[in-house]
Amino acid sequence: NGEEAENGADTAEDDPLKRIIPGVFAGLILFSVIITGTMIFQSASQEKKDKLSETILSSITPTELMQGKIVGYFVLGLVQVLIWFAIAIPIVMWRFDLPLIEYLLVPELLILLFYALAGYLMFAALFVGLGATVEDLSTSGNFQGVVFMIPWIPFMLFGPIMSNPEGTVALIGSYVPLTTPGVMLLRLSLLDEWSWVEILISAASLIVAIWLFMKLAGKIFKTGILMYGKNATPKEIWKWLWH
Repeated sequence: NGEEAENGADTAEDDPLKRIIPGVFAGLILFSVIITGTMIFQSASQEKKDKLSETILSSITPTELMQGKIVGYFVLGLVQVLIWFAIAIPIVMWRFDLPLIEYLLVPELLILLFYALAGYLMFAALFVGLGATVEDLSTSGNFQGVVFMIPWIPFMLFGPIMSNPEGTVALIGSYVPLTTPGVMLLRLSLLDEWSWVEILISAASLIVAIWLFMKLAGKIFKTGILMYGKNATPKEIWKWLWH
């Protein structure tokens, strides 16, 4: 698995919570913010339905509107999650006598948070691009519904990864951008030692995917947000990507 680096000065074998709690914390941030991020889809669709897009786009460009939605809902979701944690952490520390702050204030948390926040940016691009293709949520097709399932794919891989965090399924999931955030958070929470080579490769593939998805989402959003009267088909969306 390449070069290995110890996960902190104390090995996690002495206290598994030292690696599990930061992973759980980052995972909760990822999926909580993603759930809030699905509001991007609804926002873009509602603006199409109410025909507000033309008014908004008279002042800003489609790209600025798309980026504003992604950043705005990201901040909204992050603030919401931080409020939850500000309430929950003291209660857990008191009820279970766990030094959560000590577990969380470790350098490894920065890497875990990178996967969580990068995962949001990638999925947000998918949601905002797709939302611009739907005028009526009640009649959106199976194609749109499938996209909402993508962030939850790592849960389908939970069993194989839990049984063997360094197995083939875990490695493949680490390098496929759509599953990278969830799979890497799970793996890094289970492994006593981290492979920095795997971390660098998975992080690089995720960054490239974010750039690509943002670019493609921009093309879809620019055309789809001004299309009225029907939901876009996969064939039409594919055509927009290449024009």
